[in-house]
Amino acid sequence: MNDNKNPVYRFGGFELQPQERRLLRGSEVITLTPKAFDTLTLLVERAGHVVGKEDLLDALWPGRFVLESNLTKHISMLRKALEGSEEGGRFIETVPKLGYRFVAGVICEQTDGQTIFAAPPADSRSQAAASRIPDRRTALLVALAVFAALIVVAFAAWFWNGGEPVFPWSKRAPGTAVAVFDFDNLTRDGKLGWIGPAFSEMLGTQMAQGGQLYLLPAELVRQISGRAPQPDAGVFSPQTLADLRRQLAVDYVVTGSYFASNRPEQPVRFDIAIQDARKGMTVLALNRTGTLQDLPSLVAKVGDDLRRTLHVNPQTRTQQKLIANAEPPSIDVMRRIGFALDALHRYDSARAKDELLQAVADSPDYAPSYTYLAKAWSALGYDQKAIAAAKQAAALASGLPETMRLAIEAQSYKVQSQWAKAIATLQKLAAVAPNDPEPQFELVDVFLASGQAGEAQNVLVQLRDRGEPQASDPRLELGEARIASARDDDKAQADHARRAIQLAQARGAAGLEVDAQLILGGALIVSDPKAAGALLNQALAGYNHFGNPRGAAAAHRQLGILLSNTQPKPAIEEFRQSLVQAQSVGDRNGMAAAYADLATMIWDTGDRDGSEAATENVLRIRRETGDVAGQAWALAALAIEQSDERASDEIISALREAAALDASIGSHAHRAFSLYSLADILRLRGQFVQAQVACADALAEYSRAKISPADADLECAEISLDRGDLPTVETTLRRVREEATHTDHARMLSGNVDIIEGQIAIGEKRWLDAARLMQSAYSNYLAADVRTGEAVASSLLALCYSSLGKDTERSAALRRAAELRTAMTERQEIIQVDIARSELQGESSNSASQAVTELESFAADARARQWPGWALEAELAELHVLEKAGQMALAASLRARIAETARSQGFGWVLRRVT
Repeated sequence: MNDNKNPVYRFGGFELQPQERRLLRGSEVITLTPKAFDTLTLLVERAGHVVGKEDLLDALWPGRFVLESNLTKHISMLRKALEGSEEGGRFIETVPKLGYRFVAGVICEQTDGQTIFAAPPADSRSQAAASRIPDRRTALLVALAVFAALIVVAFAAWFWNGGEPVFPWSKRAPGTAVAVFDFDNLTRDGKLGWIGPAFSEMLGTQMAQGGQLYLLPAELVRQISGRAPQPDAGVFSPQTLADLRRQLAVDYVVTGSYFASNRPEQPVRFDIAIQDARKGMTVLALNRTGTLQDLPSLVAKVGDDLRRTLHVNPQTRTQQKLIANAEPPSIDVMRRIGFALDALHRYDSARAKDELLQAVADSPDYAPSYTYLAKAWSALGYDQKAIAAAKQAAALASGLPETMRLAIEAQSYKVQSQWAKAIATLQKLAAVAPNDPEPQFELVDVFLASGQAGEAQNVLVQLRDRGEPQASDPRLELGEARIASARDDDKAQADHARRAIQLAQARGAAGLEVDAQLILGGALIVSDPKAAGALLNQALAGYNHFGNPRGAAAAHRQLGILLSNTQPKPAIEEFRQSLVQAQSVGDRNGMAAAYADLATMIWDTGDRDGSEAATENVLRIRRETGDVAGQAWALAALAIEQSDERASDEIISALREAAALDASIGSHAHRAFSLYSLADILRLRGQFVQAQVACADALAEYSRAKISPADADLECAEISLDRGDLPTVETTLRRVREEATHTDHARMLSGNVDIIEGQIAIGEKRWLDAARLMQSAYSNYLAADVRTGEAVASSLLALCYSSLGKDTERSAALRRAAELRTAMTERQEIIQVDIARSELQGESSNSASQAVTELESFAADARARQWPGWALEAELAELHVLEKAGQMALAASLRARIAETARSQGFGWVLRRVT
């Protein structure tokens, strides 16, 4: 009956403290055996309701066979212990053949004295008929009691509303919004937890048929239900109803509870109430009893009662037949789907998938099983399996109610990315159910997914034109924020997210407020990192509070992105936490995204092996789930990592395959990444013409995607440098510096530009300029914590200091390079550092011979790896060592060989430095 960690129960002069394992009468401690105490606690927690003997035996002696006489003995002990109270000792009622009921009034309080709920004595609520199907006389008495109670409530509500007539039988306007809250499982038996979700789902189908009622999405209701005060005796107080009206813009609220046995033939009882949130009153309170096998007919009866109460047109025979087709065909399927819905509500898609696969096996012609299965597969990241399940659902949906059939068809088109058909189907669904705004909210998602941000905005305008309560729905502003994000308009995204937060706070919609905080935090990462961090941490706390691991994974990932440029170690930890959250619910897409983030960060720290392992995980998952875009990214990233070992033909093929996959799905930004990565490998191999073509194609793709081409521009500049085209390099690098400010890795880009300009200054022997640029590069890499960049900048800075005669600074820079070198596994960066270190070592006449030997081995190794450019750089360093050592004949021979190779292979920048 409550979720409090330390409740205190008061009844008839007694105080029960479950956490302290203590029963008090005034200040007197009443001694009970452990089992007797547990028995009393179970009965008091469910005061007013029958607790079956089997349930008590299972709870008190789990997994053991125990004679019923043991239970009887403890009940007798309790009755004796409670004798002599002001209520004469009549606390526990025996319900023949079923179990026991605690019949005294109970008040539950927290330790601070705040009342959580109050259960009046059972006999004041006509509980005598709670455990059996009432006979006609009892049913009549109950009906009269309910009727009288409703008259009293109606009068009270009329008085409370200043005299406005609000009688429950007054005519209601069609198209009212209804929120169905989760039904409370009074048995507290997890094995029966499926009944509530299954009952609520079937009841929703019953009530929504005909389009006159609009049922709020369960996700929205669930965000509020955890914060709302628990219903008192099954109904909300007028103040709580007013709060729910404000938070959900709801007209009617349906609440309920159930008490059942694990035995299908045993009765299950439902207590149900429907309340008018506008008037703060109960308009219908009823109870229904039947067996689990009768659950569909029980739902139908309750649905008819609620529809009549709300003056909704009765169902036609055709509608009744269609609804019957929508009901689970057997209790086993019903149980599977109930458990699956409960799992989906708890973000446990893996458990839902397992239940739904069994439901499909039990009844392969039941369409809704495939619908839920498609959602579970999609949440787990298995796109192809989600498509197969959604298509099967659509193929079997012909006999279902029209709104359900259209929703299933729309889902099938969405997972197949058949956007035009999905849009047409959702538009038809919106026309069939004009009072339901949810199809239009779904249209916003589809328009955005299909790249039609303008159409998405038109739908939001239509939703606003409905007036209140839709006009103040925070989801409108969240939709606007997502449209702004699709347009790369961070300012508009932030403005709409702020407005969404305000609207969510006004409604008390904490779940939507958390979503808006995440979006706002993401929008501020570049412009206001401090505010972004605070918002993202608030969002993370909110998702953890609501038990939403997917939201928590997204928040951790955004925090990782925020920290990635300045604090790589904390960033890596955030990405790891994102991975843990995704793994906790089996979210394959989330896992792949986290592995991709980790691969990038680990690469930047210089650990090529770790980065490659993470990327291989990405590729494996993307192939499992059939994610084409993800496969393309992983192929390209893996090729880059493996090219650090050898620039092989296989790597070229992999990058071309990645670009082709990107083209097949029209992903311009991803194709640009694949193409400029291809350009980098081709440049490394000395295939400059093909490299320039690939780089130009990458720039064109970035232009189509309307995002910064800084990375591709930098690659194009390196190609131009290798070819010796310095004017083009200068122009391009100037553009990259300007573009870098609009990226999330500005420091790294600036460091890369500094390195290239510094290498040009070294080649032209402008040592002061070169030293300044290398110092700047080092600072940028240090700020971004890119260790490989720091190592390269330090080694080249040591060369500059050596030529400037600054021996102390030279030694310090060389020591720093050597220190960083020990933690590096990226061979291309290692060879740069090693070439510079060997050249510096060769300045000593005693070490010249050893330096020449090392540089010759570096050149040979680079050629074996198909890195002709690095082979030439090693030979240039060897040339400098020979010349300083006075070995002019060897130097002349080497110079001629370098010049010939550079000329024949098109390495213009090497040729300029050697001639």
